[in-house]
Amino acid sequence: MESTCATRAVKVLKYLRREVPATIPRSSVDELEELPSGVLAHLHTTSNWDEVTKDEQLRNWLAANPVPAPRAKASGPLFAGTLVFAQVTFQVTGQPSSAITMADMQTARDYAALAVIPIQRYVSQYGTSSVGVWPDVMPFPANLTSDSFTLGDFETWVDQIAQTARDNNVSNPCVVIPHNRTLPNSAQFSGERNSFHSMTGNGTPYCYTLVFTENLTIADPGHFYADKLSHEIAEMTVDPKGDDSNPEVCDACAGNCNNIWFTLFDSNGVYMGGTTDPASAPGYTFFINPIVSGAVAVNSDSCIAVAADQQSGCVYPPPFVAGELLSYTDDASPGNVSAPILVGFGGWLPFKFLFAGQNAAGASRIYAVNQDAQLLSYGDDGAQGNVSDPVIVGFGGWLQFKFLFAGKNAAGENRIYAVNSSGELLSYGDDGSPGNVSAPVTVGFGGWLDFTFLFAGQNAQGQNRIYAVNQSQNGQLLSYGDDGNPGNVSAPVTVGFDDWLDFRYLFAGRNLAGANRIYAVPA
Repeated sequence: MESTCATRAVKVLKYLRREVPATIPRSSVDELEELPSGVLAHLHTTSNWDEVTKDEQLRNWLAANPVPAPRAKASGPLFAGTLVFAQVTFQVTGQPSSAITMADMQTARDYAALAVIPIQRYVSQYGTSSVGVWPDVMPFPANLTSDSFTLGDFETWVDQIAQTARDNNVSNPCVVIPHNRTLPNSAQFSGERNSFHSMTGNGTPYCYTLVFTENLTIADPGHFYADKLSHEIAEMTVDPKGDDSNPEVCDACAGNCNNIWFTLFDSNGVYMGGTTDPASAPGYTFFINPIVSGAVAVNSDSCIAVAADQQSGCVYPPPFVAGELLSYTDDASPGNVSAPILVGFGGWLPFKFLFAGQNAAGASRIYAVNQDAQLLSYGDDGAQGNVSDPVIVGFGGWLQFKFLFAGKNAAGENRIYAVNSSGELLSYGDDGSPGNVSAPVTVGFGGWLDFTFLFAGQNAQGQNRIYAVNQSQNGQLLSYGDDGNPGNVSAPVTVGFDDWLDFRYLFAGRNLAGANRIYAVPA
């Protein structure tokens, strides 16, 4: 079910209400609201003002004061806040009430919680944003004396809903109001306005999005609501003020430009490509209306300027955002490692150390050392954004180490190894409880600062080893065993005789056959 975005039309209306001088009757300006959205959206290219207004004074002013064209680049800040979904119940005097069911509202809210993750990655091309979704749907009664409402009525409701959200500790809400105008007794927006986003005079951003059916699903193969909803959320994120400062980033890949695409994702938010018909696309969980690539040129109508770019400018993987934690799977086929799961949403760059290991119980963990010198332990259940609530297993002092890595000792016990400023090799156990990683065994008494590389692995016989490359003796590769006792790690086997300092990367792993290997990248 297609519809065009009316945001540009609303922007133009608000611009004219701000800029048209008071000497021109307000009634003439107000009458512009009855114009079709397509006419308002293109006032910056219009020359036939007789079709716009009958007021000669307003016609002359419009001709002399061109409406600014849409921007292609952002000049103002992007949105940082929380989407709050509101179930508006229209109560017209003398008629039964009308509202989207709470079940459908919850589906729309749950869809948005999935959609905002790739949306934020796409809009990072235009600036920095932060978008959360409030877990609950807020009921709101809209009492009317007629079966229609104006923009002023609607924005009053938005401000009231936003105040309730703030009273519930939502610091910067964006109110999202889906509307199924095909329901019996549903009030109608004056002028049959399509989906749009804007901001009230009190500074509350909002999205008005149309719904064209009941019993909504996340996948929405008939695109009865999800394309409109993701379109307005994405554009609001880039342009929260709904004014002339930032661009409309979805119109180029939607009905406004007759270039309709849908970007597909699986249940983990992994990009699956694009389509023009979700109903015929297999295996996807949800889609979003694409965000036009910041690398392609758009014209004065916010449409892609070069026909050859119409697909590639809309259908492309979400860009990486600095500080995200990505998880890749390798099925062994050429080029398959390309569509990661975003398991950690942000903030991963400040860590001094970040490595994988296992705690004493054998649970797989991701370890990190933050700027407060704490050792953090994260679990990853494989779901999108799940890596977010660490256990602080080491309370302090973890920034001092030159090397920090996970491995196993000769007995097969999972350990965390560290080299302190005295050059000692320390071995820690982690039982998973807060602060437990605090009493190491000093398994190597000194000289461990001299190594360029230090890492754990297994040799061809499956024995757990600690490998090191010294800075003298021509960069030999040394192999140590650890039986767990103090000072025992002291008599290495020289398994590689020369030139191991020439590598930029050196680490242990296994190949597809399960054979233990040491991998290296020459500098």
